Amino acid sequence: MTAIETLYPLDYREHARTRFENDQLLLPVIDKIKSGQNIEQLERFAKAYLGMYLDIDNTIPPHHRIKILANPSLAEDIITGFEAVLNQAVFPSVQEITDSMFTEERPEGYILLAALDLFADDPRYAVTELPSQTVIAAVCFHYAYKTEIQDKWLSSVMRQRKLETITAFTTFWQAMIEHGTDHLPGLYQFIDHSDYDSLSSDVLLPVLNSWTSVRKKVLSKLLLTALRTTNHDELLKVCESALSTWNQAEPRRYILWLATAFLLAPKIYETQLLNYTGRTKEKIIPLVDFVFLALNDVNNQHLKSEPQTLAVLLRIIAPKITPQEDRYGQLCDNSRKLVYLFYRLAITGSHKESDETTVQVIERLKQVRVMKLYTPILDYILTLQPLVNTKPDQSLDFESFANQLIERKLIKARIKRYD
Repeated sequence: MTAIETLYPLDYREHARTRFENDQLLLPVIDKIKSGQNIEQLERFAKAYLGMYLDIDNTIPPHHRIKILANPSLAEDIITGFEAVLNQAVFPSVQEITDSMFTEERPEGYILLAALDLFADDPRYAVTELPSQTVIAAVCFHYAYKTEIQDKWLSSVMRQRKLETITAFTTFWQAMIEHGTDHLPGLYQFIDHSDYDSLSSDVLLPVLNSWTSVRKKVLSKLLLTALRTTNHDELLKVCESALSTWNQAEPRRYILWLATAFLLAPKIYETQLLNYTGRTKEKIIPLVDFVFLALNDVNNQHLKSEPQTLAVLLRIIAPKITPQEDRYGQLCDNSRKLVYLFYRLAITGSHKESDETTVQVIERLKQVRVMKLYTPILDYILTLQPLVNTKPDQSLDFESFANQLIERKLIKARIKRYD
């Protein structure tokens, strides 16, 4: 094996004094180092391993960093100390780990993270073999303390130790919420990706139920993910509770709860949605943004959009978002979202469980005064219904539908000069 001083001659020379000082400091307490009892000294090397010191080149592999800072026999004893800490039966509770983010960090956290990475390929420390309390602590420490290590074991934990993962996130996030945070570490792993949808169903509802300081953008993503992953009956209960407690005078957040409740139970919340939005653009713009994302989520196989649901949304949104073109002759962003609602109405067809057919809904929608501008579009949708109902696989895609509206001059767009 090539010696460290040969692999990294410059770094090895630069830290010669550090190795000498570590020999003087640690050799007298080497037994406590090896047994994992002297966690304060082990923490220093754990942080070096995790790439947290600016005077150590982070391009050097982590296990070599220890050998640059300690002579060979001491380096081996330090690694033995890491293993001893990994094997200890008790780690701080989730509450203690969370509290340490706001007070003083726990040294065993860095040692545990370093040890898990160092022994990642050792079958004795495979994620399936680790004690539950160790797994929960490791997940929490990973998100509580920032390091330069990717923690390659984490994805295996989330796949193979689901119960511990759910426990870790729900208790960790609840403790963070109690501290009044507007950021939950690890949340975006669930709301920006669908890889962990099977876990999202358990970890997101408690967050939605208690996190009142959540930012509007994050709340939107949370609710969209919940629509895709959680039990809709349970989500509706959370929405009902939120609508009774959240401030209606904050429409950009309140409308997200109301829109979610409406999508889940349109008959129950139709009147409330109509009354709340009125003709106020401050409420309608976030509504159209949210329902567009919800209905356009290709991973959501559970959210139904019956004709009457879409008709209610069109009655609210269409009168306030008249079609506009940008300077390149294309539909503006909000106009595309409006046209998408018409598109969904066109391809929805007639559900067997629906009280009314799509044709009946459209005919009634044409009688609404504020929808007169869109009569040509509704008439065109009616011509598509025989094909949608008999050959749904041959219905138009969205881009083709929008182009047809433009080519047939069914949209009389007002040009938007400033975009």
